[in-house]
Amino acid sequence: MPSTPEQQYTNNALSSLNKTIVDNAPYYGSLSLPVDTFKLFFQDQNDSAHVINPATATKEELDVLAVACSVASFGRGSETVTDESYRKAGNIDLPRFATPLEPEGTPLIAGIRETLLEGADAKRPIRFELYKLNVYGEGGFFKAHQDTPRSDHMFGSLVLVYPTVHAGGALVFRHQGREWTFDSAAAVSHTASDKPCLGYAAFFSDVEHEVLPVTSGYRVTLTYNLYYDDVTEPSANHPTGDTENAFQSELQRLLDDPLFMPNGGYLGFGLRHVYPLELTEEFYPKRRGLQHILRVLKGADGVVYRAALAFGLSTRLHLAYEEKDEWERNGDYNYADGDDRTAYNKFLILMTRPLPGSWMYDTGLFEELPQEFGAVVLYDERHRLYNPDRAVHWVTPYAASRTRLNQPVLVYGNNASLDHLYADLCMVVAIGKPGDRTAMDPLGKLPDMKGKYSWEEDTDEKGSEGSKQMESEDVGGGSDEDEGVETGEY
Repeated sequence: MPSTPEQQYTNNALSSLNKTIVDNAPYYGSLSLPVDTFKLFFQDQNDSAHVINPATATKEELDVLAVACSVASFGRGSETVTDESYRKAGNIDLPRFATPLEPEGTPLIAGIRETLLEGADAKRPIRFELYKLNVYGEGGFFKAHQDTPRSDHMFGSLVLVYPTVHAGGALVFRHQGREWTFDSAAAVSHTASDKPCLGYAAFFSDVEHEVLPVTSGYRVTLTYNLYYDDVTEPSANHPTGDTENAFQSELQRLLDDPLFMPNGGYLGFGLRHVYPLELTEEFYPKRRGLQHILRVLKGADGVVYRAALAFGLSTRLHLAYEEKDEWERNGDYNYADGDDRTAYNKFLILMTRPLPGSWMYDTGLFEELPQEFGAVVLYDERHRLYNPDRAVHWVTPYAASRTRLNQPVLVYGNNASLDHLYADLCMVVAIGKPGDRTAMDPLGKLPDMKGKYSWEEDTDEKGSEGSKQMESEDVGGGSDEDEGVETGEY
């Protein structure tokens, strides 16, 4: 179906807005520190204590450190594994090592705030949690991977590289089609007369990164987990950085334009970062809702949310489940233009909570979920139930979201079978008509945090454990009084 002039205008506007959504680069470089700061205390595998200073250590001293290490493991799905074809390195876990180095007492904390974070996030308290000591000898490497978030409030990682003599071992970062390389060996290289420098790299934990092979010497690193040390919702009044300014300015221009979304509607954003959506062993969500994630949005995701907050626009997080509906020949589900051919129509179901447990359905999600949970169904514009006044225009595609939830479902037909549903985490911003852009209600209903849902009533003590421990959802704009099924464009 050819685009109308109005649709083309909207598409051009969305493309213009999309171009302003850019993540900041990882924060990396070198920092000169007093030589005593580099001391490292550790126990070997016989529990003998050692102390070395990597800034001045001999090869023999570093050999002792390397021998004290265990084979480094890494996360693969829900498991912790060792595989030297994927990662070849040694590590010492806490409490078997210690360091006087406190990064929060150095200029690093200011650099992380000014370079990695933006807007209100740059003012939030940050907690540094020492996590690992790693040693990469000659031939050591770590293929491309992402760090595993340790909690909802973990937003990033900090890697510190000691000034040991080595070559290779550069850190390569990749995110959203961009790539950065930090040659840490060159950054910490020094002569005896130089003041030693610490290499550092801070980055969002879900940014893909790899350690290239070390070609000589030992690459010795400390890894810290970075947490927001508060639970507050971002303020609408805060200073903005360059990236945030660009997005806010373009959004302001569009909101002021009477030709942009003249009937109002919704802007959709597939999230560009990974956030934990955890399930219990019985596949129940550990938290009943999604809106708590608004407090810990990273990078460009936070930029979008804070801009919506600043303009007073109702915003919610949703899981987008993709479903297919068979349109029967000469039936009620014909194309709107009269074409009666049989086809499978792809459409979306938006939910403000994950599905509970091994959800069972036999007539299609599009029938069950709106009835049970007040889900929102977004139909194709050719469908007879398509409603242009409730259209969701995707600035960044929902399918491009970096956070995807995989849930098992029991499908009932002639024979019951186990299947999997995939849902993408996205943000939906309500846009009112020109002259009153804040008047549009948010999509969907927030989950009821009191009492039980019907699916919980017949569960046994063990099966309902996850739901009993879920935390309250108290973030997210708009009324929860919406009833029924809402439709729009996907």
